[in-house]
This record gives sequence, C-alpha cells and structure tokens, in this order.
Amino acid sequence: MTHMYSAPWHRASFDRFITERLPELLAQRLPLAGYQAAPGETTVDITVTVAEQAGDVAMTYTIPQPTHDGLFTQFEHPRLVIPTASSEDLATAEIRCVGEQLYDYIAAKLGEAPGGLHWDTHLLRQWLPLEDWVQSFLQTSEQRIDQGNPLVQWLDRTNMTASITHLRRLFIPSATHAFPATQLGRICPFEAPEGPNLARIRSIALGAEIRDGRLIISDESPIGTLGFTASMAPLLEHNDPARQKMGVNMMRQWLMPENPEPALVQTGLEPTDADLWCGYNLLTAYVTWGGETYEDSLLMSESCARRLQYAIPVEAGDKFSNRHGAKGVISRIVPDEEMPHLADGTPVELVYSFLSIISRLNFGQVREAVLGRIARAEGTPAIVPPYQAPAATELRARLQAAGLPAEGMEPLTLHGEPLPCPSTVGWVYWGRTEHISVRKIHASVDPQGLGQKLRELDFYTLRDLGACEMIRCLYNTQADGRPDAGTLAARVATGAIPQAPPPSPRFSEIAARLEVAGIRAELADGQVHFRFAAPRAALALAQPARHPWLHEREVTEVGICPSLPEYAALEEVNSRLQRLQEHGAPASLLARGVGELQRCVDELFAALLCESEEVFFQPMPMSLLQPTARVLFSGRSVIAPADTLHLDQVGLAEEIVWTLFSPQLTREIGEAAVAARTPEALRALDALLARSWVVMNRAPTLLPTALLAFHPLRVPDRTIRLHPLTCMLNNSDFDGDQMAVFLPLTDTAQAEAAEKLSVAAHLLRDPSLLRWLCPANEAMWGLAWLARQETGRRQISDVLGVPLPAELLTRAALTEILYSKLHAEDVAPLLLLIEQLYQIGIAAAKASGASINPFMGASFPVCPLPEGGDPATWQHALEECSEALLARADYENPDFGAQLLAIKAGARGQIRHLNILMRGRTVMLSQQERQVTIAHGLVGGVTPAETPALAIAAREGIWRSNVESIREAYGVHRPDLSGAFTPLARALRSEHPGVVFARAAAGEEMDPLTDVTSRLLVG
Repeated sequence: MTHMYSAPWHRASFDRFITERLPELLAQRLPLAGYQAAPGETTVDITVTVAEQAGDVAMTYTIPQPTHDGLFTQFEHPRLVIPTASSEDLATAEIRCVGEQLYDYIAAKLGEAPGGLHWDTHLLRQWLPLEDWVQSFLQTSEQRIDQGNPLVQWLDRTNMTASITHLRRLFIPSATHAFPATQLGRICPFEAPEGPNLARIRSIALGAEIRDGRLIISDESPIGTLGFTASMAPLLEHNDPARQKMGVNMMRQWLMPENPEPALVQTGLEPTDADLWCGYNLLTAYVTWGGETYEDSLLMSESCARRLQYAIPVEAGDKFSNRHGAKGVISRIVPDEEMPHLADGTPVELVYSFLSIISRLNFGQVREAVLGRIARAEGTPAIVPPYQAPAATELRARLQAAGLPAEGMEPLTLHGEPLPCPSTVGWVYWGRTEHISVRKIHASVDPQGLGQKLRELDFYTLRDLGACEMIRCLYNTQADGRPDAGTLAARVATGAIPQAPPPSPRFSEIAARLEVAGIRAELADGQVHFRFAAPRAALALAQPARHPWLHEREVTEVGICPSLPEYAALEEVNSRLQRLQEHGAPASLLARGVGELQRCVDELFAALLCESEEVFFQPMPMSLLQPTARVLFSGRSVIAPADTLHLDQVGLAEEIVWTLFSPQLTREIGEAAVAARTPEALRALDALLARSWVVMNRAPTLLPTALLAFHPLRVPDRTIRLHPLTCMLNNSDFDGDQMAVFLPLTDTAQAEAAEKLSVAAHLLRDPSLLRWLCPANEAMWGLAWLARQETGRRQISDVLGVPLPAELLTRAALTEILYSKLHAEDVAPLLLLIEQLYQIGIAAAKASGASINPFMGASFPVCPLPEGGDPATWQHALEECSEALLARADYENPDFGAQLLAIKAGARGQIRHLNILMRGRTVMLSQQERQVTIAHGLVGGVTPAETPALAIAAREGIWRSNVESIREAYGVHRPDLSGAFTPLARALRSEHPGVVFARAAAGEEMDPLTDVTSRLLVG
C-alpha cells in the first residue's frame, strides 16, 4: 500500500504500548526487576523479570504483533483494532488506538501483587497470563462496541478499496450529531454507513492523521478533506452528497472480476496496484426501457453479461452500482438486438432510467458518460481530480474534435429505427456488488433450513387486518419451534393441514422461563392458570434471596436454565458461596457472597423475559412477550420487476417454488413424478400455484400493505418478480431489496390471504391506496408524453371511458378519474384498468428515447441571481426561477423538457430539483441553526467550500429518517394493546411483565383468553 493511503497510527500505538506503557503498568502492579521486548515479523517476545529473594524469576511471552498497516495476521482472517474517539468533538477528543485499548484491557485484568509473595514461573504465569489476555483481546466479538470494550474486527477484504478504507476507520461511541463542525477536514464528508451508525462510524480524511492520541489536520487542501474511497470518485462535485455517500459505500462492495479494466474516467489519485480496479466501463444509455428500468432496475445485453468475467456468471437479480450512487439489480439480460443501438450499430450494454436522476441528484454519471466517450475516442483515460471537472465549453470542444455530437446526445435506434428524442449514451464505470442473487435466494420447509422470521410488527399488523387465522397458521402451526415441526412437510404430503392447537412455541417458551422463577403458567380448557410451584429441575440456593418480582417472597431455588449466561453466572456465585459457608469464612466475606448471589438472581430474573437480538452493531434487548416465529414453508430472494404480471400475481424463482410446493404436489400426483419433474408435474404445479396464495413481506412492516398476498407463478431465474406498481405499497424498489415469501398451509389461512391481504382486499379496506397504485415514474411520464398528441389522448381516453382534462395529464388528475371508477363491491375491473394504463405508459416512454442532457440549463429562464450569499434573497430568487419553469410547456425541448414533463405530470421529482441541478439552493443546518446558500448547481458543479454544508445537511436528513425508522421498526411506538385487565393483557402492556406474572401467581389468577391479542399469543 502506498504511503499516502497507509494508516501508520496502528503500529505506532502498538509499539508505544510495548516499549513504554506495558512496562510502566507492570512496574506499578508487580515487583518488576526487568523487561525486554524483541519484535519479530508477526510476533513480539516479551521477557518479564520479577524480583525474588531466592533469585529473580523471568518469563518470556510471545504475543501477536500487527503489521506496519495495523493488521494482526496470525489468524485465518486478518484482524484490526478500530481507533475510538472519546467524544465527537474531534478537535479535542482522545483517540484510543490498538495500544491504548490493549493497555486498558490488560490493566483491568492485572491485579496489584501484595508484598511477600514467593514468585516462581508457575505463579508468574498464573498472575500474568499475558499471551492468553492478548489472544482474548483480539478475539473479542466485534458486535460489542460499547464504550468500555475493545473494537476488534475482521479486515474487510471484499476488494482493495474496502481494505484500505477499513484501516482508516474511526469509531465514536458517544456520537449523537450527524456531522459536527470540528470534524471538517478530519473526517470524510461522504464516507459513512447508511444505517443508524451514521454518526458513530467515520473515515479519516486523507489530510488527517492520528498522532499522540489526537486526530490532527496535516493537509487542508480540498482533496485532503476526502476519504480514500471518495478520492477515487470522479466528478463528485456534480452529485448531491447524500447520493455520493451511497456511491463510495458501494465501491467497497464491488466484487473482484477475473479480468477487471481501469476506468476510462479517473481522478489520478488511485494507487498503482493493479488489483485496485474491480469494475468495467459499460456503454450506458440514460433512457427509460419500460418496466425493465423501473425503480432503479437495470437492463443488460447478453454480450455484455458474457464479457463481464466473474467467477460466478452475471444473472438477473445481481446488483450493480457506479461511483455516483446509481444502483440497481439486473432486471433482464436480453439479446443485443433487443437493446438500443448507436447510429453506427453498436449495441448499448446497460440501460439506466434517466428519470431517477431528477430526484437522486447524481448528475455526475451523465458527465462521466460524456467523458467516457471522449476518453475512448482519444485513446487515453480522462484524468479528473475531485473539484477539477472540465467545464461544459471544454467538453463540447473535445466532443467535436473527436467527431462526436457536440451536445453529447444523439438519437438511438431500435431494430434499425431511430427513436424520436436524442439520448445521452457513453461509457460509465460500473461494479458488481457482493449482493448477488445466487447468495440471496433461500427456501425451507423443515427446521434445519431456518425459515423466515415474522416479528411483533407483522403480528400486530395481521391482527389489525383481522387475519387471525393467518396468525395462528404462521406463528403456531408452521412455527419451527413446535415439537412436531420436523414432520410438517411429510404431513403436508399426505393430507390437509388443520390449525395446530395451542400452546404456540412462543407461549411455551414464556411458560418455561416463568417456571425458572417458580411460576407455573398452565394451559387447560382454553384458559391459562397461574400459580407458584417449585421448578421441576432446580438449583438450590446457598442462601434464600429476595424474589425480584415480588419482594415479600423469598427465592430458595431456581429452575435450571443453561441457555442463559446469567444462569451460569448465578451457578458459579452460588457454588462459591456454598464453599465459603462450608469453610466457615469470615462474616464480611459471607456478606459479600450473599450480596453477589442476590445480584445474580436479580440479573437472571431480568433476563428471563428478554431475549437479545443483534440489531446493526449492538445487541438489543427484546421482550419475550413480543410475538415472533421462524416459519416453515418460507423463503426469500432479491426482487426484480416483471410488467407482464397482473397485480394479484408474483413471480417466484423455480428453486423457491419447487421447495415450497413439492409436498403439496406429492399429495396430488405422487413422489416419483415430482422428483422427475415430468410434464405432468409441471402442469399440476402450475395449476396448484394458480389456486394458491402466498404472503409477501418486506421488513420492517411499518404499513399494512407490507404484507401482501399474491398468486405465485414460476420464473426461470433466482429472483422474486413483482409488478412495478406494487412497489409503493410495500415500500420497495429494485436496487437490491429482498422480500420474504410465506406459504400458508391451512385452508382458513389461505382464505384470509385472499380476503384480507390481496391487493384487491387492501384497496377495498382503504380506497386511498389508489394514490399508490396509480401509474407513476416511467408509466406516468409515458402517459403524459402520449397525451400531448390527439391520437394519444384518444387512446388513453378510450381505455378510461371518460374524456381527459384539456390541460396536461397529471397523476393527480388520473388518480381522481380512477377514484370515480372504484366500486365497493368489486375492484377487479379497476385493477385491470390500472394494468392497461401502466402498459400504455411504459410503452410510450420506451418508444420516446427521452433522456437527460449532459449540458442541461442552456435554455434555463433568465432569472438574475443575487450577488452575495444572503439565504433569504437567494431563496426568493430561486422561487422566481421555479415559477418561470412551471410556466413553460416545451416538453420536447432536449435541454430539460423531459425533466419538466416528469415534474409537472407528477411522474417523478419536484421543481426545486431543477433549480438544484441548474442554479443552486439554500440548505438549513439544524445543528448550527443557520441557513446556508449554495450558489452553484450540480450541472456546473459545487465548490469545495460548499461541500461541507451540503454534506452536513445530507447527513442530518439521513440521521433523522434513520432514527424515526428505528423507532417505528423496533417497538418504541408500540401497537395498540387491549385495555383488558386479565394477566396476559396486563403483562403485554407492562414494562416489567415479571411483576405482573408474579402477582397473578400469588393470587392464583386465571386468564380466560377473551382478549384477542392474548389468545393469539397463546396460540
């Protein structure tokens, strides 16, 4: 690795620990008489000598030593220790690297040796097991990154970019703000995770370094403010920071091809290592191609897919991204003749919809397409350092000199016929991410296969939809925790499956945990009876303890529960107290032992009704009363579009279909035909699919429509295929999202799938969902484009059966027409009408060739912009520009007509996006409580001075949305619970359900299970 991108602070910190801090610590705690350290290649020998009257005692330890880049390579997978900051004020924060963290770890374990000890090698090794401690330190779980624990991680070896960036990472445990001002110049404004660790995980800028426990700025140039990955993202000044952040994050996810090629457009800051490059320059057309490019999906040519040389061949469902934050899964790989072509007959290799760029604001890829064509024509890579992109006049001149269209756009052809609108097409560098379909597909019908999980939000959503039989089916009958779960597939193959009787596996687990606390919760005659009773298998306590849930009672024994670590701790403390009692220990020691015993009992009882679930980086305690289940006959995969489906259909990969439906098919035609997959079996399978319902779920279930039922169809790849118009219902798109599929096995659950969870059922329940089902994006753009001409207006009007408004056809107007056709008794005709409109719209958009202009803004209305940067004055001027834009109707204008149509028709984007692209904006920095003017648009490129404010605003927006999502998804906003006063209803509402159960047991209460939530929880 080159010096510029190295992270020398790791080894410097370790060396200081070995040469200075460790001997100082040992001298404080031991009668140290000598200390020597002899570094080797991967280990260091440390000789410790302690003073002893009979002669000094020496011991040599061999411990791992990091490489110069900070890697511990003695393991199968290299490890590194992430530096941590004491506060988010990085101008003053203490930075603790590997040496400081190792010092704290050992200092916490090393006691102070009392005088008079007779030292020998055995005692020294027992008192100072240095090798064991260092090994334990390096094997600390990387999930536990609390303030006091070391942060040890496996090196990210996805590619070279990922590895270098990992070495330059910083962790801020206490961070609460998106991007404090003291981090500017020290931390990359773009490199950060997209989840809730946005504020806590940072990348050290190239112009900063850790020195003597501080993060200092050593280079204040614009490039010095960037992280390693961001420094290799050309034209980043043309992208909104929120999207550029996605771009640099995904560059670290690119898989290494067998034969990668260098980018045609580079920054000139890339290391010279050959394995740095892990993408391909693909001839990319920025046009819409029907449903194949809907909501971020990508269309790829067959010859391109064959040319991309990866160990695993490229297929539909694989996720690709470029350096500007454009990302999506391959919707289809089609023959070259089905792709658009350049005028000279060259087939386009990748198609990406121009529409998404309006709102994504990642315009840099459009300029890269132009520069890519120039570089290919000039025969040498284009070198474009960050913030030094060539101006539009220079690009036009170079295009013209290379014999290319000076405007960077040209008509594409399809089957030899030119498309009417000029299009932007050029070479853009794309990488295949590690999210590939072959690794994401899964299906299971038995407990060994780990079924998909349904959680609390799914449970309450189903309850509120009235799908109680579905809950009984999925959370009990098909739960993999049932004693008979291993025979379910065999039983399905022989006959119909009735609903399983209670108790559910979840309630059985609750009852088992309560028994540990001496509480019986017994189900009999449809009721739950509570009482105190001795555990069937118990650990007798050395001393009675106060009952943590009912203080007037004592605990003399607890149930054996080896699955909980708190039980093991109690067992150890209890054994130690017994030994103290047997040996007549002093009263002070006994009192301390009794106190430890009570603490362990308290901790065990606190853990009984909780479970830990890894959420992002931290384990999060979840209530055991939250209904969850792993469901048999379930699967998952990546979603991709399929516009040939009806709105009540979903396409399932063959692998998923055969796994989930083979037992039922065996019941109908026999095992031999199913195993051979005979033509008879295929016909029977398709018939079975047509009359069955599956439930699809994209977690987290924040909306009722996140649970949708469809009739399944077989598809010949590894994806799950959705009708594009269902994306808004389940908050999904085609950029790598996955969905789970559940096959309800009981007749009652199948009936509820149709009655409660189908698209038609959801629409009958909530007619306002029409606003989401009405064609959008490419489909709406195509309808608006078509409706500009009389023949097109007539075609749409004939389908709708009503005349269109005289003005521009908008999504709002179309939705109102659809509302007028909604009949409470039957929505099927309306859904067919929506499908027709969608097909007309995407066909029109595909046929147009409409694109995005790489030099957009030449015909922008002349709106004088104010001198200076007063935000209020600028905002007023931008509003004037917006009104001038909205007054225009020249949608055929190749400058920005297609974008204007998309915005005014309600297909995609807002008028402010055109201002951001072509003029500028003002942003509000909430933390600093001030508004800032950005005086440059993304088409021309923002300045280095403007980037920090944009980055801060982007991070604040992401931070707020993440916090809100987490609160919703993980139970801070709890679903409505019953106001009943039965024991289970009270426990479900309580923050301390153990107290409720203890009181119910003391009073020997009975729960009649009249409360629906309690009854469903029990099963």
